[in-house]
Amino acid sequence: MILLLVWIQGGFSHKVPGGVTNLPKERIEQLKTIKVELVETSGEVSVSGTVLARDTARIAARVGGYVTELKVDAGSIVKKGDLLLKIEARELEEREAQARAALESANVDLEKNRQDLERYKVLFEGQAIARKEFDDVSARFEMAKAAADKAKSALEEAKTFLSYELVTAPFDGIVLSSTFADGEFAGPGMTAISVISSQFIIKADINETDIAKLTPGQKVEMTLDAYPDKLLEGEIAEISPISRNLAGIVSFEIKVKPDDLAQSYLKYGLSANVTIIISKVENVLYVPLQSVYEENGKKYVDILAENNEFKKIEITTGNYNYDYIEIKSGLEQGDEIITSVIEEAAASGNMFGQ
Repeated sequence: MILLLVWIQGGFSHKVPGGVTNLPKERIEQLKTIKVELVETSGEVSVSGTVLARDTARIAARVGGYVTELKVDAGSIVKKGDLLLKIEARELEEREAQARAALESANVDLEKNRQDLERYKVLFEGQAIARKEFDDVSARFEMAKAAADKAKSALEEAKTFLSYELVTAPFDGIVLSSTFADGEFAGPGMTAISVISSQFIIKADINETDIAKLTPGQKVEMTLDAYPDKLLEGEIAEISPISRNLAGIVSFEIKVKPDDLAQSYLKYGLSANVTIIISKVENVLYVPLQSVYEENGKKYVDILAENNEFKKIEITTGNYNYDYIEIKSGLEQGDEIITSVIEEAAASGNMFGQ
């Protein structure tokens, strides 16, 4: 790194002081050069991430009781509505039985009062009974009807509470963990089973210096440590608006949605390497970063021209990464630039007769 900085700052003696220098053949052979080529390049952000489920449900016991049926284990594949476990809650069972009996009794009483009302209606219309007598029978029928409706509601409520004995899958997915075993007591509010969806995402943390470059929908390339040679694709699904600060490093969480092909390779908890494509540019002149140096606020490269002429060329630069830098002006495709010299020649201090 120190040598690279010295090079960029013009610290090596073999930089051309200006104009054109002719070099003997033996000196030319000691140069390392590269021809400038047009390339397709992309701007990208690379981070590590983790494969996680798109949806996660931690299902808590809604009643207290002993587990009487455990239908699944960690890793079990389940469908929405599948029974995962049953908790025996005897009080709720007794409440449901009492509510059912109360409704049956109320319905019997309602039917008796309905028959009385029909009979008294005929008598009243035939003027065989007084109005008050008919009104009393009608009132008893309405009371019986209200009692039956109340008993029906009580039974529905008891059935609802009784259904809490059954813990079912909220969606298609995979059982992540089960807290209880058969015969263990499950308290209300305690997580009984965790279920994850079978569709996966990748979560990664992006440094604050890069977050402004990202938008939902950007294409993402991924590899998994489990399948290092398999290049998978996806896109950014979500960018968290809330930052995290860990040891003074500020980052934002993103969620990547893999495509259908990638989904087939994903497993919960796998490590992933995520590369987000920021931009792609064709026909760009790129040169090795170490071939560019700066003098008096201007940037230069040294090129090897015809007749062993060695020229110092002023350039303007653009995007760069750890290895290469874009040349916007000053060079053309096919130019041969000096990237370095043989160590022995550079060490002698007289590469260019200095």
